Amino acid sequence: MEPSPPTKPSESEELSSRQSGPQNSPLADAERIRLKRLAKLQTRNSDHAAGPSNSTVAIAAPKDTGKKVSYIKQISNMPQNKGNQDVTLKKPITSSQKLQTSTKSFEDWQNDAISKVLEITLDKLAAEKDGSPLIYLNGLVAELKEENPADASFPFRLSQELLDRALVARLSIDPREMSDDDETLMAVNKLPKIPMFDYLLGCWKRASEIKRNLVSRAKSLDPSVINQRTGLMDQLKGLLVSYSGLILQMPDMFPQIEMSIPLGPQQIVPRFLFETDTPEGLPLDFIQELVVRFEHDGFEEVRCKRNPIVLGLGEHMRKKNILEDFRPPLRAIMILTEIKPFAAMLPTLARWNPPHLTARVLEVASLLGPFCRISVFPMEEPSITETYFSNPLERSQRDVDSAIASIRGTLQRVQDTLFNIFNNIVRSPSPAAREAVLDYWATIIKINEKRAQMQVDPMTVGTDGFLLNLTSILVKFAQPFMDAKYSKINRIDIDYFRKSQRIDITQETKISATQQESDEYYRDRFENGQNFISEIFFITVAMHHYGLMHSFAKYNNFVRDLNELQKQYERAKAEQPTWASSSTNLINEAMLERMKIQLEKMMSQKLAFESQLLDPHLLTHSLQFYNLVMTWIVRIVDPNMKYPWEPIHLPLPSTPSPSFAMLPEYFIEDITEFFLFISRWNPMVIVQNSRDELVTFIITFLRSSSYIKNPYLKAKLVEILFYFTLPFRGQNEGGLGALLNTHPLSLNHLMPALMSFYVEVEQTGTHSQFYDKFNIRYNISQIFKSIWDNSVHRERLKEESQKTESFVKFANLMMNDATYLLDESLTKLAEIRNIQGEMDDMTEWENRTQQVRQEREGLLRSLERQATSYMTLGDETVKMLKSMTKEIVEPFITPQIVDRLAAMLNYNLMSLVGPKCTELKVKNPEKYRFSPRDLLSDILDVYLHLCQQQEFIHAVARDGRSYRKELFLKAAKIMDKFSRKNEAELKKLDIFVNRVEEMVKLEAEGEEELGDIPEEFLDPLMYHIMEDPVTLPDSQVTIDRSTIATHLLSDATDPFNRKPLSIDQVIPNIELKERIAAFKQEKKQKRNN
Repeated sequence: MEPSPPTKPSESEELSSRQSGPQNSPLADAERIRLKRLAKLQTRNSDHAAGPSNSTVAIAAPKDTGKKVSYIKQISNMPQNKGNQDVTLKKPITSSQKLQTSTKSFEDWQNDAISKVLEITLDKLAAEKDGSPLIYLNGLVAELKEENPADASFPFRLSQELLDRALVARLSIDPREMSDDDETLMAVNKLPKIPMFDYLLGCWKRASEIKRNLVSRAKSLDPSVINQRTGLMDQLKGLLVSYSGLILQMPDMFPQIEMSIPLGPQQIVPRFLFETDTPEGLPLDFIQELVVRFEHDGFEEVRCKRNPIVLGLGEHMRKKNILEDFRPPLRAIMILTEIKPFAAMLPTLARWNPPHLTARVLEVASLLGPFCRISVFPMEEPSITETYFSNPLERSQRDVDSAIASIRGTLQRVQDTLFNIFNNIVRSPSPAAREAVLDYWATIIKINEKRAQMQVDPMTVGTDGFLLNLTSILVKFAQPFMDAKYSKINRIDIDYFRKSQRIDITQETKISATQQESDEYYRDRFENGQNFISEIFFITVAMHHYGLMHSFAKYNNFVRDLNELQKQYERAKAEQPTWASSSTNLINEAMLERMKIQLEKMMSQKLAFESQLLDPHLLTHSLQFYNLVMTWIVRIVDPNMKYPWEPIHLPLPSTPSPSFAMLPEYFIEDITEFFLFISRWNPMVIVQNSRDELVTFIITFLRSSSYIKNPYLKAKLVEILFYFTLPFRGQNEGGLGALLNTHPLSLNHLMPALMSFYVEVEQTGTHSQFYDKFNIRYNISQIFKSIWDNSVHRERLKEESQKTESFVKFANLMMNDATYLLDESLTKLAEIRNIQGEMDDMTEWENRTQQVRQEREGLLRSLERQATSYMTLGDETVKMLKSMTKEIVEPFITPQIVDRLAAMLNYNLMSLVGPKCTELKVKNPEKYRFSPRDLLSDILDVYLHLCQQQEFIHAVARDGRSYRKELFLKAAKIMDKFSRKNEAELKKLDIFVNRVEEMVKLEAEGEEELGDIPEEFLDPLMYHIMEDPVTLPDSQVTIDRSTIATHLLSDATDPFNRKPLSIDQVIPNIELKERIAAFKQEKKQKRNN
């Protein structure tokens, strides 16, 4: 009989003796913790079989070993030692090959199964077989012999009762032990050259495979056999998971082979970078069982330490971009957060939301920051443009579209994964985790407030990709309450900013309140908590403001710079022949080449921008969110708070509620900027989504314009309507044209709202108001044009025209614009003609210095821009005047309007067909949108629409400055020649001119009759005899009522001292009026006598 080796105490005895030692034992704290845990583990495993649970958790970190991580290659390239391979039991072929047969006892089966899983044996002969991976546990065998000297069964068999001792015996073999004992030496030599954790993981995989095979054979074995055997595998897997966790927490708990890889939790980080079902990866079930096992045993240590697993994955992510393999660490974090306790634990880590960091640092230093930075913005990832969009001028559109589609698909998957990660944390069992997520987003908003500024150092704020990804995540969180009926809109708290301090709006400009009013309002705070819907709503609004809106502005500026560079390059190319033979040729050629290189680079960058920023998927989701925001805003101004479940009634009360007035102005501004952006760059997005919300929102606040303090925000509402009434991509009526002609709110309120705002923009209170109003009114004129064919809208116009005072203001401003714009545009055209003439005289032109030529060319370009702008605006104003005079007449023949209208028409008629009309003959007039025959035809139409009105005839006749009969005759001849007017219209025009001529004679006779008129009877501004003299209250100047009424239509001040004045303040001068009447009567009697 083989001699027994020297006996030594069992592991449990050794533990017991060590733990019962004196309190002043020199054991270190770590050693005491290790022994305590091992004892606890043995006690627990002796009480019950370990198995999977429903909860999950992470592993506590061991002390830092100071070794560098270089584990990925070592895992994938590790020698395939038999002890490290996944061993699966093959499907039965013959009864002799089966691990178990129907006649094999459970004792025999468990011995074979445990031996295969742990690669150990208590049978020395089995270990000595050639090629056997089994390690003979001679120490355990000696213990068993000592404990049971009378036991005749030999060799011993592995059993469920020996699981713990057998595994401890296997783990306790020291690979560095130098022994003369052959059995010990054989065991040491058979140890696989892998870390202890890898051995345990391999065992777990083999146990899992055996269990799967058992389940698959459920029909061929008795259920009791299946249950007994799977129970053993579950117990064995639980034991392996327990020791795996302990090994990760305390790598020195058992002797390990010397390796260059760091031990402890960080050693499993590389495994997370592989798919879970690969040999190098970590099976998802194993992760779940591991975290569940340690949820209440060592898990508390994780919260106060740096988690090396998450930090390790973050470290890998920092080095990745969209061109590299960023998916493994991102996938790993998502898998980990699907384990609820792990998800709940993450926000408790110190690196979750570290304080006092700059925006750019937080992106890389916070726990999830590195995962949220994947983007293709060219300033953040220059390699994107080089890889996907190099040589843009040579790439086919199909090639470019394919690259963009690929990038967008990748980014969408990234954002979906990021949402799942945050959603897992929010939905974890810990309410504190949800609050921590909200705090994290609020911190990002706070430290990125500078992004809202016009000029900002990009290094002081977060990157576009980071904030854009977070915006996308938040919109996904908002989707449950973005349903078509907005069924949860009443849960968005209108007092959010008085209850929560997550988002600081104290210094934000408010929609309709001063800073003092805002401070007083928000000084009264409520203590009630917030619901999650409100939190997500307001944080998403703010994230759009500081994230997406800034990216939009950056892209607009980039495109502007690109277009300017394109123009400079084209001008330089055009001038190339002029300096080809000059001394500066080489310098200019080099400059031209640099411009070309820069132009191609920027074109590539533009494509990268568009890949992410113009993604229809992104824009659609944000549009749907802004539909919710607009609906909520309309709801809080609705006096009944019933919208959208009941229609809103306009106009609104004169004073807005404080809950609306105190909102940050960016709530309105961002809505306008968003829709203006998509109208310019991707208008199809709005066609594919609901537009009712936008129409309702715009008309509500144009109709009750006093609700919004900033006139430019209201102007942007008009601009949105303008852009979405322009045709594009087969949409003849634009994105909103059809809706503006069918929506009940539009049919009832759009026309009066536009007319009111046309008047309002005359005074915006800014230094640029004079020029701004023309652009705003041009947009209004285009909207008028898009709805003009609708009879309902025209009826509303007629109804508004009955409100004489307001409509007269509107008509007067329309005439003012037409007068100024046409005068300016025709003047610019004359100046353009002069410079073109200078350039046509080549001899004289070449004799001028280069500097003079450049100055004149620069002036020409400036004049061309101005002429085009003025002519476009003026022409549209005349067209609007033509349309309105056709529909309604009375307001245009009031005393305040008719004289100025006649003078404007006569002056422009003289400019177009008078003696100086040849000064307007420029080259390529269509370049300046100048069509003289069309303009002449429109002006004559206005005459024809009013030609039956006696007041208009008198007014035309009274205009001694510009009226000439021959001008009408020449205009009629031109119209006849080019068939722009039919015979009936020409006949009607001729009758009108004859009636004017008759009136001119009568006017002349009347002036002759009056003779010398006393100075005090003459109007001080117009120098005609006053009909209804009034005295201005402040300056005490007497003036004709019609004159001051006309002045006040455009300027509500006393023309003599610029003090505020209204028509109801003037004082009738009855005594002077009677004297003027007496004077006229006296002159009339003298003529009759």
